[in-house]
Amino acid sequence: MNADPILIFQLHRMGDLLLTFPLLLRLQRLWPERPLWVVAEPQFFMPLTAIAPEVVFFPPSHCATLARARYKAAFNLCSAPAAAQCMATLRAERKLGPVAGRKGLHVRGFWQLYRTALTQNNHNNAFHWADLHLLDLAPTPDLRAVPHAPLRRAGARRVGLVLGASTPAKRPDADFWARLARRLASAGAPPLLLGGPAEAALGATVARKAGLPQANTCGRLDLGQLAALMRTLDLCVTPDTGPMHLADYLGVPVLNLSMGPVHARETGPTAPGQWVLRAGMSCVGCWQCGRGRLYCKGAFSPAAVADTVLALLQTPCLGLPAALPSRPGLRLWRTGRDVLGLHSLSAVGSPSPSCRPVLEDFWQAVFLYIYQPALAPLLQTRLTALHTRFPALQTRLGAALAQVCAHCAAALRNDARSLPPGFWNSQPPLARLGSGFLHLYLQNASYSRRAWRTALERLADLASRLG
Repeated sequence: MNADPILIFQLHRMGDLLLTFPLLLRLQRLWPERPLWVVAEPQFFMPLTAIAPEVVFFPPSHCATLARARYKAAFNLCSAPAAAQCMATLRAERKLGPVAGRKGLHVRGFWQLYRTALTQNNHNNAFHWADLHLLDLAPTPDLRAVPHAPLRRAGARRVGLVLGASTPAKRPDADFWARLARRLASAGAPPLLLGGPAEAALGATVARKAGLPQANTCGRLDLGQLAALMRTLDLCVTPDTGPMHLADYLGVPVLNLSMGPVHARETGPTAPGQWVLRAGMSCVGCWQCGRGRLYCKGAFSPAAVADTVLALLQTPCLGLPAALPSRPGLRLWRTGRDVLGLHSLSAVGSPSPSCRPVLEDFWQAVFLYIYQPALAPLLQTRLTALHTRFPALQTRLGAALAQVCAHCAAALRNDARSLPPGFWNSQPPLARLGSGFLHLYLQNASYSRRAWRTALERLADLASRLG
């Protein structure tokens, strides 16, 4: 008798599909006898079939047929209505992610609900999306067994420049790339311009301005050829985009230029030992820029990036630079994995003076504790770090959460059937990660009495710990 397959929906872009690969690899280890079926857009899955884990891909046009089958488990990792509707119809022992219902969407799985709550509200989030896909698989959030490709340099001192991104806000312009390419070439680190058909015109412009016509490969390679070329690099310099995730998945060393509305802790490179360069501003990692101008993008200069690239080329693959060049307005970070195997991002050099990393780590521990109370010691450790370094911030956070708790208690006393639509984002910014999840949690539970009680208990517990 054939084993029921496992079905995964990922109908977003190529980068999102690549971030699903760790989940696919983990599912193969947990249920080696179960076929893996993945529903994705053909323009994104077809080029990846040569390097993807062993799965069967289906286009979304097959959803009606797939909905009639039975599955061991079904995962919806996207926001496509067709996926949610299919999830509602199919039969599975376990369903995770958004499922369509008579009263709207219902999100199944604690971490899938958390991921959904990040929409327009990801400030202070410390979880990588690739990790969030995995965390609902077990009652204990431990990802130490999840494999990551070891980083390898080709040894040719060759640098790849990935020119494109999903929007211009997330990438440098042609003049920037040309100046960077010239600096690298003159320093003996020959660059290659990388990109698909959408970057063909940009690649031609950069090559002409840089005076490096032979460096341009944009629009000339299929994905398999691009992957092979990436394996010949010592470093891939790239914005947050699909080819960055390809290089990261292949074990190619990456320097991620994290600019615009992207969050390196959510969608940056995942393998330990990768590099992230981003602006030293409190607003980095936003969902959508609200400042009217991309100050974070303006902090980057070709000279600073070139100096950083050259310093990294002199550094052993898993080592630290002996000396870092001056980069006013920029900060270099390194990816890693913590004691639970979760993605981490650490400042290179002196500790960051910003409260942001400490607050991110605190909120991460809060949600880990809510999911698994045995992780209370981790929460206490991070609360102590917050109190030691930023005691005034802890006081403000405690007051903000006490206010949220009072609002919810009043609503429950008054037999309120819901919270106001703008409740979560009317709270102080440092508490919105919590209020956003709370609001969605109550909505997802149809504001049941049990959900209200659970929410108030957790709020009171957290407020008491903050003092």
